[in-house]
Amino acid sequence: MQPHYLTLSSCASTPWQETNWQISPFEASFAVIANSTSTFNIDLAFEDPTGVFPNPNSSSPTAFSLISSGSSSQVVVPSSLSPFAAYRFTMNVTSSVGAKTTLCFMQAGIG
Repeated sequence: MQPHYLTLSSCASTPWQETNWQISPFEASFAVIANSTSTFNIDLAFEDPTGVFPNPNSSSPTAFSLISSGSSSQVVVPSSLSPFAAYRFTMNVTSSVGAKTTLCFMQAGIG
């Protein structure tokens, strides 16, 4: 699979991005390039954001924070062996110099 990039330059969340959770073994990695004054979250969801396999308690997926950061300019999250259905990137505080923050997602397999 090709790398998937999400870039934010203001406080916002990207739409949920689907993964191919039906492959085995499931392996996915994240890397973030940011200014050290930016703060952001990488959120994961186990419910399908399209609603095919919906959350029984809500109309939207439940977000579980994988990582929150602002202390370094580059963050790498190692491969995951636990499947998840979707992820999103949230910018909480923008850089003091107005720089954009980019998330790179890579998943093993064909997608």
